Amino acid sequence: MLRHLVLTVLPLSALTAQVLPGDIAITGFSTSQFGIATPPSVTGYTTSGFGSGTSQAILHDPATFVDFLVGGFGFVGRATITGPGTVSYTPLTLAVGEVSQMSWDGAGNIIVTDNGNDQVRMVTPAGVVIDLSLGTQPWGTTVNAGAYDPATGDIIVGNQGGLFRLPNGSSTGVPIVGGLGGYVSNVQFDPYTGDILATVLTASRLVRVDASGTVTDLVTPGTVPTPNALQVDDLGRFLVGSTGGNVYRIDLAGNATLIATNTSPTGTVSGLAYVHGGCHVSLFGSGCAAPNGPAVLIAAGDCAIGATLTTISIHHAPNAVGLAVLGLVGLTPPIDLGPLLGATGCSLYTSPDLLLGGLANPVGAFASMITSNATFAGQTLFVQHAVLEGLTLSSFTTSNAARIDY
Repeated sequence: MLRHLVLTVLPLSALTAQVLPGDIAITGFSTSQFGIATPPSVTGYTTSGFGSGTSQAILHDPATFVDFLVGGFGFVGRATITGPGTVSYTPLTLAVGEVSQMSWDGAGNIIVTDNGNDQVRMVTPAGVVIDLSLGTQPWGTTVNAGAYDPATGDIIVGNQGGLFRLPNGSSTGVPIVGGLGGYVSNVQFDPYTGDILATVLTASRLVRVDASGTVTDLVTPGTVPTPNALQVDDLGRFLVGSTGGNVYRIDLAGNATLIATNTSPTGTVSGLAYVHGGCHVSLFGSGCAAPNGPAVLIAAGDCAIGATLTTISIHHAPNAVGLAVLGLVGLTPPIDLGPLLGATGCSLYTSPDLLLGGLANPVGAFASMITSNATFAGQTLFVQHAVLEGLTLSSFTTSNAARIDY
């Protein structure tokens, strides 16, 4: 069996309050409520009131595990889950305008994009508000999203149609890209490539922006209507909030599945917070041609302590012999297997430190599972599938690869 390592040791309070890795906190223009989904179930939490307006953003606090920061029109506050369906709420600051998105910086401060004054601000753990951007900005008066980039310390800001960078240490932003077709409603980052990920509300787009500023649609526009919140889960899938309290999960093949519907409140989702389990899976590279299409590898299962992580590759010959290639080192550049095996267009992306054998199923899907333990803490594991589709070495096909950061 293949168990996924997650060495986040959950506090007893987290277990008794039923906040678990993989849970999703959901908010949406409420004066007092938010929901926590363990898909497909949603538990509603009602506070005595946020004090000064409706919520727009929510952020999980991994330091205490049971705490969520809620921000909105004129406030940022701390909601602490005290039991199933019960919560306490403490205001952190009322000295903000309209909080459209929140993120953590590297020092435990909350970075806020404030569309009340169209600036980027920082809220310290003590509730002190500090302006990070000052004066006239290139994003103008339509700020609608923004997040701290953990790789650079910069802050990426979204407005009507574009993305901007507030460089670390600067108080003035610079343009990245425009012409996105609508309001940027949430900004996140690909933890493996560092690319910017963003939802574009009025264009119903989910886009990737790479370091050169090239924009690509991750799914067909309209796959999720009016996307208004975004998170990336531990398996690299996209969680997107939409109208009617709906939360969709988009897998790495671009398929959207409705996984939860918030009831606290029932309206448009304006903010999502994902409770990470201590690891992350990222896919990279490309598979070569298998008998029924490209050999595509995806990750499935759960990133929680004691849960099972499965890697699955598809389009193989039915019942073919396969290998899961596990390595501690990613090969850069990858090794072309054509000269070695005659496998045209196939590459090896990971060092072959351990090989796990098995068979594809009758429809040509090959699956493998990994059992982790405490020794995996802080390690990175690379996984790739290789399948012998016929009777000769030249019939070997290889999938893309997965990087698992524990």
